[in-house]
Amino acid sequence: MGKKRSLYVFAAIMANLCRFVVAACFIFSGFIKAVDPVGTQIKMQDYMAAFGINGFIASDVLITACVLAGFEFFLGIYLLLGVYRNGSTLMALILTVIFTCLTLFLALKNPVSDCGCFGDFIVLTNWQTFYKNLILLAFVAYLMYGKRYFVPFVSPRRAWLVPVISILLIGHFMLSNIRSLPMFDFRPYKVGTDLRNEVLAGRDDAFSDFFLLDSVFQDRTADVLETKGYIFLLISPHLDDAEQENIDKINDLYYYCKDAGYPMYGVTASGRDEVTRWKTITFAEYDFFHADEIPLQTMIRSNPGVVVLRDGVIDAKWSDGDIPTDSELPGRMEQLRKAVPELSVMRNKIVFILLYFLLPYLILILMDVLGILADKHKVRFDLQTLKTNRNEKKNRSRKLEDE
Repeated sequence: MGKKRSLYVFAAIMANLCRFVVAACFIFSGFIKAVDPVGTQIKMQDYMAAFGINGFIASDVLITACVLAGFEFFLGIYLLLGVYRNGSTLMALILTVIFTCLTLFLALKNPVSDCGCFGDFIVLTNWQTFYKNLILLAFVAYLMYGKRYFVPFVSPRRAWLVPVISILLIGHFMLSNIRSLPMFDFRPYKVGTDLRNEVLAGRDDAFSDFFLLDSVFQDRTADVLETKGYIFLLISPHLDDAEQENIDKINDLYYYCKDAGYPMYGVTASGRDEVTRWKTITFAEYDFFHADEIPLQTMIRSNPGVVVLRDGVIDAKWSDGDIPTDSELPGRMEQLRKAVPELSVMRNKIVFILLYFLLPYLILILMDVLGILADKHKVRFDLQTLKTNRNEKKNRSRKLEDE
C-alpha cells in the first residue's frame, strides 16, 4: 500500500512539473508573438515566400499571426490553471507535433534563417528549434498520460471564465501593440542604439543592410548619421501600403521641424513613381531617401512611422498615430525631452505586464476558492438544518406517543 502511494505521489509530481514547463513555454511563446504581432506577420510572410505560397494580403496574415499568438497563450493558460485538461493536452500535442515536423523540415532545407518561435527576443537556429521541440514533445506526450494527476487552480464550475479573461487580456494587448508600437523592443534598432557605431563602424552584421540613397542614388548614410543634433526620419517600407489617416499630423511635424531647424526626410524602399504619388496625395514637402525594406521593417513596425535621431543615436520612435500634436511640441526637442533611465522604463513595463496579466487570474482563483468555501459552508449549514429538523420531528413524535 505504501509503495503504491509513493508511486502515485511521484507520478503526480512529475505530471504537474511537466504541465508547468509546457504551460510556461506556450505562454511565453504566445506572449512574445503578441508583443510584436506585425513582426510575427513578417516572419509568416517569409515562410510563405519560402514555400511559394502567394495570394494572401497583409491584413489576412496579420490576423493569422494574432490567432496563432492567442492560441498558444490560451493553451498555456489552460494548462497552467488545469482547466479543460483533456482538450488542452490534446491540442498541445497536435500543435507540438506540427511544429516539430515543420522545424525538422526547416533544419534540413533551411528556407528561412530562424523559425521566429520567440520573436526577436530569443533567436534560435533551425536545429536548435527542432531539438527544443523534441524535448517539448516528450513533455507533452507524458501529459497525455499524466493529465489525470493535474491539480486544478480553477474549478470546472468557473472554468468558462478563463477563456473570457484570456481573450480580453491578450486581444487588448495585441491591439495596443498593433495600433502603437510594440511595448518591448527586442530588435536591433531600439531606442538608444548608436547607428554611427553600428552602421558606419560595421560592428554588428544586423545593420549591414542599412543604407540611405538620395534621388540620384548617392550614398547619404554617413551625412545623415553624422548630423549633429536632431534629425527626423519618416519611415515607410512601401508607400502604397502606408496608412494615410494621420497625414495632417505628419505634415504638422514637418512644419514644426522646419521652424525649429531640424532636418526631416522620408525613407522608403518604394520607387520614384510611388514617392511622386505620395507627395501628390499628401502634399509632402520633405525629400525622400531610398533604403532596403528589411531594415525599415525592422526599425519600426508602423507604416508610416517616425524615427528621431540625436547625434546619430535613436532618440525616439513614434507610430503615425502617436506622433505628437502641435500642442505637445510647443518648443524645441532639447527642452521637451527629459532623459529617463532605460532600466527604470523597462522595470515599469515589467511591473505593468505582471499586474496586467496576473491580477485577473489571481482574482478569479480567489473568487473560486471563496465560492468553494461558501458552497461547503452552505452544505454544512444545510446538513445541520436537516439534522435539527429530524431531531425536532423525533421529539414531536415522542411527545405524541407519551400523550
